Amino acid sequence: MPYTANNSTLHAKWLRISLIAGCALLGLVIVLWLALALYIHLNREAFLRQITDRLNQRLHGTLTIQKMNPSLLRSFPHVSMELETVQLKDSGWQQHHHALLDVKRIFVKVNTFTLLRRHMDVREITMEDGTIYLYTNAAGYTNTNVFSRPAQKKGNGSAKDADIGSIELRNMELVIDNQQKNKLFHFTVRSLEGAVDASDTDLHFDVRTRLLVNSFSFNTIRGSYLRNQELETTLAFNFNKQQRKLSIPAQRFRIGGQPVSISASFDFGQTPAAFVIDINAVNMPYHHATSLLLPHLQHKLDSLDLQKPLDVQAMIKGHMRPHDTPDVRVKWHTANNILVTKAGQWDSCSFSGNFSNELIPGYGHHDANSAVRIYQLHAKWGGLPLKADTIQILNLKRPEFMGRFHSSFALQELNELTGDTYEFQSGTATANLFYKGSILAGDSLTPYLDGAIAIRDGGFTYLPRNLQFHDCNATIQFSGQDLFFHNVMAKSAKSTLQMEGSMRNVLGLFFKAPEKIQLDWDIRSPLIDLDEFRFFLAPRKTARQKAGKAANTAASRKARRLASQLEVVMESCNVNMRVTLDKLNYRRFDAQRVVAAVSLTQSDILLQQISLAHAGGSLRLNGSIHPQGNSNRFKLAGAIDNVHIDQLFYAFENFGMQSLTSKNLKGILSARANITGNLHDNGKLAPGSMFGELSFDLKQGALVHFGPLEDIGTFFFRKRNLSNITFDNLRNTLQLKGNKILIPPMQISSSAIMMDVSGVYGMPRGTDIYMDVPLRSPEKIAQKGKKGIVLHLRATDDNTAGKVKIKLGKQ
Repeated sequence: MPYTANNSTLHAKWLRISLIAGCALLGLVIVLWLALALYIHLNREAFLRQITDRLNQRLHGTLTIQKMNPSLLRSFPHVSMELETVQLKDSGWQQHHHALLDVKRIFVKVNTFTLLRRHMDVREITMEDGTIYLYTNAAGYTNTNVFSRPAQKKGNGSAKDADIGSIELRNMELVIDNQQKNKLFHFTVRSLEGAVDASDTDLHFDVRTRLLVNSFSFNTIRGSYLRNQELETTLAFNFNKQQRKLSIPAQRFRIGGQPVSISASFDFGQTPAAFVIDINAVNMPYHHATSLLLPHLQHKLDSLDLQKPLDVQAMIKGHMRPHDTPDVRVKWHTANNILVTKAGQWDSCSFSGNFSNELIPGYGHHDANSAVRIYQLHAKWGGLPLKADTIQILNLKRPEFMGRFHSSFALQELNELTGDTYEFQSGTATANLFYKGSILAGDSLTPYLDGAIAIRDGGFTYLPRNLQFHDCNATIQFSGQDLFFHNVMAKSAKSTLQMEGSMRNVLGLFFKAPEKIQLDWDIRSPLIDLDEFRFFLAPRKTARQKAGKAANTAASRKARRLASQLEVVMESCNVNMRVTLDKLNYRRFDAQRVVAAVSLTQSDILLQQISLAHAGGSLRLNGSIHPQGNSNRFKLAGAIDNVHIDQLFYAFENFGMQSLTSKNLKGILSARANITGNLHDNGKLAPGSMFGELSFDLKQGALVHFGPLEDIGTFFFRKRNLSNITFDNLRNTLQLKGNKILIPPMQISSSAIMMDVSGVYGMPRGTDIYMDVPLRSPEKIAQKGKKGIVLHLRATDDNTAGKVKIKLGKQ
């Protein structure tokens, strides 16, 4: 039908009628709502008495509401009532003073028509600024007994419970304080919005909340989990009224801003009630994870640090009974992380692991029965690759760290760590070590180290002494506190060393008292050039840690500290060396079949039972050297047997004499010496430093081309050969007095002349020797005696330093 003006008028008419009817209906509803609100307002005192009386009839205690006001605009078309200063106290409040409910404001949205029917249909309850405190004393009495109904009088029937649709909390303290079971759960609820869906068998809750966990303690003696953590979640959970079981499916929480998945179940049908809480977190910072644990566990685990997040799974399982500590099990995994420990920083660190506070089943959940395990560790420590199948930290009451570590690397990789001690040029090292000891600073647990480090084809420089070695091989074995060196082979420029050694109690004394460490060496060698080792004459460095170069990482600093401390140990420890050498060289000195015992103490070098073959004879020596600056004071007591005197003088650089040298002497020398003196760091004898006594016996001796005697022969003994004077035996005891040798009177009977000699030989100046020489030949003296002319000669310094001239004269 075509649209016409009449149709338009008709539609407008019905629209006006509809609007008028709607407005009338809305107005009627408003009028009725205002009437009901006015009715409630006018009868609020009666309603307040009605509510409190009805509730107090159902309580073992007292409910007080200071004031009630309707809130007309808060929940149109329903009416909200504002209850001010609401307190619910049980009958035992006078003893414990913990009101179950103490709230400044409660807003209740009700179906007002049901109120007129004497039944409350509560659509919403909102509590603000107050406390809900569920208290149980040590005897088991609880303030929740306030809800235990008094016995109903017969005929009264049963009243229907109030229906509650939703609950909201704002700035509320929620406390569950069970002193009988030592449990305390305390939450500051910033906000909580919850809805309840009830059935015959279940109560289903939907909750959105933001709260602060002040205490989540299953055993107040042990402390609280999640302490001071902010928690946010939208949570759905279910309570089965028949089984009395609370079930929380896995849902997302934010704890301290960190997303975490948590599921839980609480079985109140068991006696005691059992609970299980499962936590799963991905990419959780390490210290955030430890902060969720009990304080003492956090303190122990915070001795470690992981600088990147890790994945964590945790399970807390226990019972709601007195003094119960739940079973806690934590698993984790991380890759390419940075682990910082007491032993330094571990880079590129990948591993999995777990924690349990019940290592041995049935022995309880406590620190002494707790364990941390790390599996399949791959990391770098100071640049060195390390592997470990299993690492354990047992007994967190007194933590014990143990693990077996494997590593293989080029020795040059140690250079960044060893600083100013060693510089490696070549070689490889393979380590297989088991360590057991403390992990926390201050722990007194004795460290234990077992295993070996194998070094092959090494080349390095010992920087403090500038000593270079190559073709080095060794096995360094650790056994408990002790360190052993096996099959040590090393070559320097001129020497070859084969060594076995040990250091006792080195782990216990390494940092605490390095000067008490003793290093024992058995040294064998086909050849040693002692000149390479004259650094022993230099003063031992003060035992202090050197700063070294700057390090980039904590591991480098730790490793450099170890290397620096190793230098301190090497400079401070006492060294005992038992030496067996086929051949020994030192400057001009050559020896064979050397056997010696040498000790290096804090202040001295002790030479004990040294014997060697030299110059066709043998030497035996005991003594000490006291390094002190550039002056190394020595004290020697020795014996020389059947040594070729020319070779001896050559080897010892003529003992500092210039006029009488190895070229002038022949013969077989035996001597006994007890002398002191000074050596410079370069190994040379300090002039004028020798004091002591030297007794000698020279057999088959000869004085060859001795200039002073040849000079007097030119004038007085022209027919005698004074260029090669021989004598069968010559003995005396000389006194060494610094730069002088005191020659007691002695008679020299030789092939050319006979003389009586006494005086002083100066080094290099101060010579004053007196000689009485008969003109008769030794043959005639033997036949007729010393009668005849006797020349009185005097040997003194020449104008040239170190030279001697002989002239006529007598003192």
